[in-house]
Amino acid sequence: MRFEYGWYEIDIGIGIYKQTSSASMIFDSLHNYVFGVDDIEKKIQFGHPYAPYCIVSFYIIFCKWIGPALMVDRKPFELKNVLIFYNFFQMIVNTYLTIKAVEGLLRMWNVRCEEYTTSPEMAVVVKDFDLALWHLYLIKYIDLFDAVFFVLRKKEKQITFLHLFHHAVLCLICYIYLESLDIAFYLIVALAINIFIHVIMYLYYFLSAFGPHMQKYLWWKRYLTTLQMIQFGIILMYMAVSFGTGCHKTGPMEISFFCFIAALLALFTNFYTKSFVNK
Repeated sequence: MRFEYGWYEIDIGIGIYKQTSSASMIFDSLHNYVFGVDDIEKKIQFGHPYAPYCIVSFYIIFCKWIGPALMVDRKPFELKNVLIFYNFFQMIVNTYLTIKAVEGLLRMWNVRCEEYTTSPEMAVVVKDFDLALWHLYLIKYIDLFDAVFFVLRKKEKQITFLHLFHHAVLCLICYIYLESLDIAFYLIVALAINIFIHVIMYLYYFLSAFGPHMQKYLWWKRYLTTLQMIQFGIILMYMAVSFGTGCHKTGPMEISFFCFIAALLALFTNFYTKSFVNK
């Protein structure tokens, strides 16, 4: 009996070891996926070239139809602690990305008018920021949870065309640019400004997640929307000057991105007018 009991203990020990080993392997794989710099060109595809398009499509379908249908007969989830953690996480990550983006802008400034594919200097700088670009790309997909949380909390009025259009198209733009390796300076400028605004935006969401008693400290929502409009104006002006002076080429991708930013400016202006001017 004692001998068998000893083997029983050994078997348990082996089982625990195997479970620990498996958990460690999963953690290592996840860590390598998020923080590894190898095969970033493949990782942005999430396993398949069409995967980003499928993710964005499902995101829109879920937020507009599937999610609300599933929540019809259910009480809204409170998600207070989840939102506090999520918004705090977003603040930290976007702060890190803002710092990296500013660092990249400073290093790229002298070669800002050169193309990534033809400029060794630009290619070296972009290569040094591979990990930051990968993290920026990932965070754009994590941003999609904003609307998912609206669905789970039955805040359908906040799931506007502006919200879905903004997040969905930005995911695909980042994917297309990274896949084509067309990392132009104006794109870094746009993303740097955008993620800085996101730090402030998620600070607002972080504070509001604590409950109604925080509303008296959130009087600056109007100015946050103003900042969002200003960012698009700055991006459009920079792109217009860059294209006009020949600093950057003007092709289909550049024109599409310019139109996207212009559309966001128009949509945010409309939102601002309805929410704060005509209210």
